[in-house]
Amino acid sequence: MDNGQITVRYRFNHYTDVSGKDSLIIEDETTLIESMSFSKCIELMNDVSMHKEFSGDKESVKIRDISNSECIVYYYTRNPWPIKNSDCVAKMNSMLDTINRVATFTFSAASGEYLMGDVNRMTQYDVVYTYMELPEGKVKLTIKGRTSPPVKVPFWIIKSAFPGAPAKAIRKIAELTKD
Repeated sequence: MDNGQITVRYRFNHYTDVSGKDSLIIEDETTLIESMSFSKCIELMNDVSMHKEFSGDKESVKIRDISNSECIVYYYTRNPWPIKNSDCVAKMNSMLDTINRVATFTFSAASGEYLMGDVNRMTQYDVVYTYMELPEGKVKLTIKGRTSPPVKVPFWIIKSAFPGAPAKAIRKIAELTKD
């Protein structure tokens, strides 16, 4: 909780992938109600080059459009030595409900949609950003994620990122979308 404005819920689980490897799954949900411009929230999400400003990635690029509401995006993360750098390729789907004033941006891993470089690629990536316009210039932003780190790091390091990292990201979005 952050002055009663930000709520972060998270849990860590393990799963066995198709190759029999045990992997960590991070499930988190972060919510903020704040004075923000609903239209600027939509603009921010549609400008993929700006995602790095709140995601913590070094690069965020739109690779190609699939349709008016879908595209392939690429995120590159520069990790501290000795951890190998990582990336994520995802399909971004945007939906705007003009009647209820809700914008939803869904990201799903699409690993095969971009050439693999000398990095570790995130293959478990399901993240949903939901913006709901409220009265008096406020927006309720909810970010739900189900991801698996693409690099092997000690669990205590991953655990230490919570709840701070999701709270920092949602705070940055609010900062970028103020009127």
